[in-house]
Amino acid sequence: MPIPPSSRFAGLPVLEVVAPDGSRRHVLGLRLHTTGTAGTETHRVRQGEQIDLIARRRLGDEQLWWRVLDVNPVRYPLDLTPGEQLRLPDPGQATRANRARSF
Repeated sequence: MPIPPSSRFAGLPVLEVVAPDGSRRHVLGLRLHTTGTAGTETHRVRQGEQIDLIARRRLGDEQLWWRVLDVNPVRYPLDLTPGEQLRLPDPGQATRANRARSF
């Protein structure tokens, strides 16, 4: 299945790997650099704070946590440490509400 250009996975290499059962599978390669556009704001992580809460506050939707990670160095999302500084993405089209009709 082709990856659409608007996907967060667009541009990643597709690798062929051998599964434990000997079958061949296609997987996406890991992105090893930051992507997206970081805004001018940063956020200092507080005790017990998780990436989805930061995304909800900044972008209005906790399911956009990956956008916060995409503008920071590669990391596992649960490895946030209190006091750490994260760059924050600019809110974009994905967080804007558009009316389908006017009133």
